[in-house]
Amino acid sequence: MPKHMTPRRLAIILAVAAVAIAVPIGAFAYFSTTGEGSGTATVGSATGIQLSSTGQDVTGTLYPGGSDASVTVLVENLGDGAQYVGDVSGTVTDNGGCLGAWFEVDTVAVATNLAKGADTTATTAIRMLDSGTNQNACQGKTMAIDWASTSAQ
Repeated sequence: MPKHMTPRRLAIILAVAAVAIAVPIGAFAYFSTTGEGSGTATVGSATGIQLSSTGQDVTGTLYPGGSDASVTVLVENLGDGAQYVGDVSGTVTDNGGCLGAWFEVDTVAVATNLAKGADTTATTAIRMLDSGTNQNACQGKTMAIDWASTSAQ
């Protein structure tokens, strides 16, 4: 031990070092407690599903009382969250003297949950009914289909 280091000085240095180490390690007193509170969150709303088809989506040619043609409908979720699509149905609109009531579109069950931005297709049948009247007004016409969907499960 050096000359100037006496046992008393050494004891003081060790005591100061012990206190210096103990303070940052957690020589603090505290209380424990519990708490509660509340917050809020806003829920968005459903956005309409986009339904579409084009003439290229129809396979077959329609004639009064003829065979069914198949039509594919694109189902798109343009909303910000997942949305369920149940059934998709179609109604043919009038085109001049060609009446939409002379056509029938089968309802198709899509029955799927579409994620945000997702799409799917569904294929159904369309037919031209025999009205028992002259349906010449339909010859060569392109008929529009109005699509609708349900969300019931």
